[in-house]
Amino acid sequence: MTKQVVLILEDDPTWQKILQELITDLDFKPVVTASYEAAIAELPKRLYALAVVDISLVWNDHADRGGVAVLKEISQLTRRLPTIVVTGYPTVELAIETLADLAAVHFFQKNEFDRRKFKEVVRANSLSETPLNSLSERERQVLSLMAEGQTNQEIADRLTVSINTIKKHVQSIFTKLNVSTRAAAVAKAAEQEPE
Repeated sequence: MTKQVVLILEDDPTWQKILQELITDLDFKPVVTASYEAAIAELPKRLYALAVVDISLVWNDHADRGGVAVLKEISQLTRRLPTIVVTGYPTVELAIETLADLAAVHFFQKNEFDRRKFKEVVRANSLSETPLNSLSERERQVLSLMAEGQTNQEIADRLTVSINTIKKHVQSIFTKLNVSTRAAAVAKAAEQEPE
């Protein structure tokens, strides 16, 4: 079985190394990015079990909030992606924004960082491997449109791709979910989707 992947967004090389080691120790595969642009480019490439996000992504500029912009992008995904915030410049407002408004699962301050607690939070909040989690972001979009009752042609038009591309996505969804009909795929997705 392939390892689950964790996206790390951290600009400080020392913290990149610390987080990478902790994630590797937990038997996940870390993908490290250092900027908003790099993290946004990585998000659609694979299904992540978890994201670890630093808030300030500009060295020596504690006012930078590039990580908040990434959290906003994550909150717009069609699938849930648990996110842990690790920051060196905490404020009460920032903690409230990331935990309440942007649904981060935990907020760590770098100056009080507890490796044991971090590992516990990662273990407790990472997405487990389920057939639904094996779907790509595009396959999830297709499945979502299938659940709305759209035909392959309507989905192709909506996503501005060919009908053959949609047929390939539908077949891949069937294979990954181990079903043979659209109704079964939609039903399986509904039962596996977190509340």
